[in-house]
Amino acid sequence: MFSTKRKDIFVLTILSFFALLCLIWIREIDSSEAKNLISAREILQNSNWWTPTLNGHFYFENPPLPVWITAFVMMVTHSHSEVILRLPNMLCCIFTVLFLYRSMIKIKKDRLFAFLCSFVLLSTFMFIKLGAENTWDIYTYSFAFCAAIAFYVYIKYGEKKNLYRMGILLTLSFLSKGPVGFYSLFVPFFLAHYIIFPREIFRRKTLSVIFSIFVSIAVASIWGISMYLNHGNYFLDVIKDEVLSWRTKHIHSFIFYTDFVVYMGSWLFFSIYVLFKIPKEKESKIFYLWTVLVLIFISLIEMKKKKYGLPLYLTSSITIGQLCIYYFRKPYLELKKREKTLLIIQQCFLIIVVIGSLIFLTYFGFLKKEISFGLFFLYAILHLLFLFLFAVGYTEISYAKRVIIFTGLTMLLVNFSSSWILVNKYMQNNLLRFRIPISQEVLGNPAPIYSQSFDI
Repeated sequence: MFSTKRKDIFVLTILSFFALLCLIWIREIDSSEAKNLISAREILQNSNWWTPTLNGHFYFENPPLPVWITAFVMMVTHSHSEVILRLPNMLCCIFTVLFLYRSMIKIKKDRLFAFLCSFVLLSTFMFIKLGAENTWDIYTYSFAFCAAIAFYVYIKYGEKKNLYRMGILLTLSFLSKGPVGFYSLFVPFFLAHYIIFPREIFRRKTLSVIFSIFVSIAVASIWGISMYLNHGNYFLDVIKDEVLSWRTKHIHSFIFYTDFVVYMGSWLFFSIYVLFKIPKEKESKIFYLWTVLVLIFISLIEMKKKKYGLPLYLTSSITIGQLCIYYFRKPYLELKKREKTLLIIQQCFLIIVVIGSLIFLTYFGFLKKEISFGLFFLYAILHLLFLFLFAVGYTEISYAKRVIIFTGLTMLLVNFSSSWILVNKYMQNNLLRFRIPISQEVLGNPAPIYSQSFDI
């Protein structure tokens, strides 16, 4: 029989696969994915792994690790299927979920807390969405997130293996999208830790961490230095243009990411609550301050996109996990009034979401016949069963636990049942007014955009 930890890992893995596989085959590829896939194909065509190209031109805008991974999968599977080529991103997400679980057990010595943190992460809307796309972002942020956690485990317990893990993960993050993940996740955690524990900055472990960071930067810079030595000014011009793009394109206000709670999906109200609940325990304060600093750091960058808010969804999984374990361990009668109110609001919110999803499926799936009757019947039964299990049999002991578990399951249910209709049938429908139009800049650009064997 499995041990308790192995059962947790098994459940988290199955739920992660379920969450991501429901979406991975639906979405059409966007421009970011197209660049990755075309560049990967040209690597194999040209038999040149070290110098990536895009449409026959050198592609230096991003480091090559995600393209290498895509090209490797393409070579092994002999497939140009977007679904197959998105699998590495999905596996990166699952790795992040399991790494978070194992690390939190080490940090907190609390298996349930570790499980809840990972459960929150795998059922977060934006994490699922980005995990189902073949882009650079999930790699750089996930590796930097795991590196920050490995750093904390090393500082706390002094195990060299965690220092090595931190260094390797940082190197992978740099090779995925340069310093983006390091700046957005690792640096804020580094600061948060030493703000809460200022005396530890003078310990020998800190010097080891700083040395490892420099080693990671040096190793990750080998590719960039090689490109500079071989392609000189052309490489520098591309880097300058890329830096300029981060300062001049997609400019939004400082408060652009303050709506990140909406993209937490079913964890919306929990994520709002934890922002205004400062923990008392020092260790918990680190993760709270980490989230706050991440929000500040990414808001300082001129270029802003919703997917660049991924660091907030990663760190919020821990702060929400801290709230969840509080509810699990605190007797209901001892909860404060506002804590009980949060549970009631969350319960009503989940019921509204599930009923709304059922109405959506009935209208578009059954009446409009966008899906088969058998599939609609399956979805309807799942929704009704979900409502039945969620609405009956409450006791004061199980109330908070049930609300928390069903919060994550609601996101998975809606993602499983409604996303296919919403994305595949309606988000791509030219007649819908809310469909994102093609940029006039793209239409007027004379540069060639082409592909073979990809639906782009």
